[in-house]
Amino acid sequence: MLEAITLALLKAKQRFSNSTDGEKEIKTNVLFDVNKPTQEPLLNLADYLCWAVQRVFEKGEIRYYNLVQSKISLVVDLYDTDNYKNWGNYYDKKNPLTVENKISPQVH
Repeated sequence: MLEAITLALLKAKQRFSNSTDGEKEIKTNVLFDVNKPTQEPLLNLADYLCWAVQRVFEKGEIRYYNLVQSKISLVVDLYDTDNYKNWGNYYDKKNPLTVENKISPQVH
């Protein structure tokens, strides 16, 4: 996994260099600290929270989201362009995710 992340970083650096014709130097050092969930229990928590939100959008299933909703202060649905006006794509305690947030499968 570290190899894939490292290759992606090198590719991004190359793209940046190409976009600036090599005029700008990248001075940022990047360090990846890749951990397994067995080594860092907090990764399990973050993964579960993301999975619970994903279930709402993919399956319309809110029971897992409802269990952790009090711990999630904001969900922004970037793909909900119909509701961009008046921040309608922002979901919080006053405007929680519901079954209606399920996204229909894309037509290819």
